[in-house]
Amino acid sequence: MNAEEKAVKACANYVRLRMEIKRLTSAIGEAIEYCPGVTGKRRRAETYGGTTFWHVDDREPTHLKEAYSPDLQGFPPEAVYMEEADIREYLAVCPHCLAAHNAIQARKAARKSLGAAKRAITMIGRRALHQAE
Repeated sequence: MNAEEKAVKACANYVRLRMEIKRLTSAIGEAIEYCPGVTGKRRRAETYGGTTFWHVDDREPTHLKEAYSPDLQGFPPEAVYMEEADIREYLAVCPHCLAAHNAIQARKAARKSLGAAKRAITMIGRRALHQAE
């Protein structure tokens, strides 16, 4: 594979990862929107003239927010976060928050890969500059 093919492949990989991150971000928002909340009062339906409208109370915490929030323990208080297995166990009660958590983990991996793609493009550009000198 020559340098031009490598550059095109690196750019295509970069664009693919950007699109994947955007898709995952949307998936996270959509999944969280359907969470009924920890107390079950986050989403409520109201019907006007035969049409049902869903209202979301953003003040009501989602299961995901509860799972990601630290516990304050000891004196002075120290933040203690849940481990991955504990988060999955806690989110088992809400499939929407579990789907959002899975999308967050996938987006994390995609962002890491995006960093590698950026580094590859930078290296290709530097190599081209040195060859042009």
